[in-house]
Amino acid sequence: MNKIVERIVSLVKSVSTTIECFVEGSIKLVNVSDICYIESVDKTAVVYCEKGNYRTRFRLYQLNEMLCDKGFVQISKYCILNLNKLDTIKPLFNSRMEAVLSNGIRLFVNRKYLADIKQKLKELE
Repeated sequence: MNKIVERIVSLVKSVSTTIECFVEGSIKLVNVSDICYIESVDKTAVVYCEKGNYRTRFRLYQLNEMLCDKGFVQISKYCILNLNKLDTIKPLFNSRMEAVLSNGIRLFVNRKYLADIKQKLKELE
């Protein structure tokens, strides 16, 4: 299998994978392909999608393990990014980078996680 086939397989897996989230006291299953990024806020993981934000019972490290083969990469201590939603990435000062998502949201990639995101981006080429 080459890189293109592997990426297609990861996209198909992400479409068929859901994460259990909570919204207004009810449970909602969110497709992984709809997630832009996941952030840890007040010891709770918040799933950010284009249509809304949802809380989940999973911890950030658990979500990172579950989603690493579906196009997600950790970009800071508190954030996991869906590379399938990434539009551009540009360098900033202090060896940091700024990731701009397809919907215009800007996230910062910390130095500690630069090697991980660079490796994931090379795998996608």
